[in-house]
Amino acid sequence: MKRKAIALLLAMAMCTTVFWGCGKGNNGESNSKAAGAGASADTTDENGKINGLMNKEGLPLVDEGTYGFSIFVDDSSESGEFYMIDEFKKQTNVDVTLKVFPYETATERLNLDLNSGDYADVIGGWTLNDSMILTYGVKQGIFIPLEDYFEKYCPNISAILDLPGVREKMTAPDGHIYTIPYVTGDTTVSYSPYINSRWLKNIGMEMPASTEEFADVLRAFKEKDANGNGDAGDEIPFSADPNNKHIEAMTGWFGLPMDKYGVAIQGDKVVYGGISKQYREFLSWFNGLYKEGLIDMELFTQDSSTWEGKGNKDLYGVSIAYGSNEFSGIVQTTEKSEFDVLPVLNTDKEGIWLKDTNGFSVFRTQAVITDKAKNPEIICRWFDNAFALENGIGCSRGPVGVVTMKEGNGYRAIDTSTLPEDQQEKVSWSNLWPQALPKYLPAGFKFIEDSPLYDEKKTMENTYEANLTKEVIPSNWIALDDIDRYSDISTALTDYFNQQQALFVTGELDVNDDAQWKAYTDGLNALGLEDWVKMRGIEGIAE
Repeated sequence: MKRKAIALLLAMAMCTTVFWGCGKGNNGESNSKAAGAGASADTTDENGKINGLMNKEGLPLVDEGTYGFSIFVDDSSESGEFYMIDEFKKQTNVDVTLKVFPYETATERLNLDLNSGDYADVIGGWTLNDSMILTYGVKQGIFIPLEDYFEKYCPNISAILDLPGVREKMTAPDGHIYTIPYVTGDTTVSYSPYINSRWLKNIGMEMPASTEEFADVLRAFKEKDANGNGDAGDEIPFSADPNNKHIEAMTGWFGLPMDKYGVAIQGDKVVYGGISKQYREFLSWFNGLYKEGLIDMELFTQDSSTWEGKGNKDLYGVSIAYGSNEFSGIVQTTEKSEFDVLPVLNTDKEGIWLKDTNGFSVFRTQAVITDKAKNPEIICRWFDNAFALENGIGCSRGPVGVVTMKEGNGYRAIDTSTLPEDQQEKVSWSNLWPQALPKYLPAGFKFIEDSPLYDEKKTMENTYEANLTKEVIPSNWIALDDIDRYSDISTALTDYFNQQQALFVTGELDVNDDAQWKAYTDGLNALGLEDWVKMRGIEGIAE
């Protein structure tokens, strides 16, 4: 069964690579068509309408029933209905058709759509990346340049681009901006392990401080009926969010913290760590835990709903996640839940954790407008309207007048449990807005709250602060001359890295066998690791 599951994982990854290649092959035209016209070709008629449709100023943007567009986005909302999308219809008269897919299937579906030529007017969410912007934007013109529309029609987006460093980060190597900015205050660490302190108490152990102590805790979780349900065999000591496992980050416990691409911070240098001795040491240690049955057997094969379902049944002692409520099912309150942040381990032996941000993030691949879109100026203004302060509040916390109340110069966030039961679900966070799409609130914006929820992320930041890397991994664009080469090898390298990681952890490959480790490193080199490192602007390869 284990071999079958791993084989399925490999097959899926290979299909992704194939579809990527197919999409590129069928859409090899120049981008000159899309880049040529832009907002400069717009006309204004005697009624003051831009291109015969869009009102020049104010709301609504268009007359009712005259314009609509489609958005492809990944989202895990069960209902697929979003309160603020309906609100924006009332404000703008623009009809929006959402094509929503779970993250697990969205990438494959998007590649199919791009390959067939039947894609949405707007593509958004976590399925986009730099390579896609360079390939489908800079090289092929399927994603259109937006900077002229922003400058002409979008004061909110223009103000965001003028924030320090944002325009530079958003601008592709050809000088165009292809995406709608998603700028937000952020935590210094996104994903990290959370440990069940109730379980710790049940087994009579303290918070671990080293990998040895951590392994002892996981064993006790497994053997001592840590969840206290009378079944000593149902506990899963360790798991991780299937879409953001971040297990390679634990290489930081061995001295070289890495991101999911294998890029690491070593001292003050950015290096590739995927063939390093520290990564191999981590894999060997983690494989040992897997062989003892301490790691979720479905770590590499389960989907989000399966991961969450097991967590909701109180089966996890530790899981990597953005927040513990994502897998525990424990509703956030003013009090800390039974989950605690697992501290950085081995801090007395060079243990360190990768800092993801400096408290401020610019996501530059979150939404593009494609060449299928008619009247992209209307789409740009639709997003610009979404970035207005009270609409940003609605997308992030809840609609003004329902969940958030204007109070002086601020906004008070109410306890949504005081709302009628049928309304609580409608204004829940996941049903406000497709949260993978751009939204905006000014950095440092604070709500007035009578009973603020326990801030687990702030606790995590305080816990990790002394043991974070000083630097974050930069997100350099690839040079124009390198786009084809980079696109050819980037996905293949990432897929191979992930596949081999799964095989080493599950024991399909022996990480302690020198010949098998050399075959793995030779595989990376054969795929073009050295070129990839140079194109990414990485300073070297850690051995």
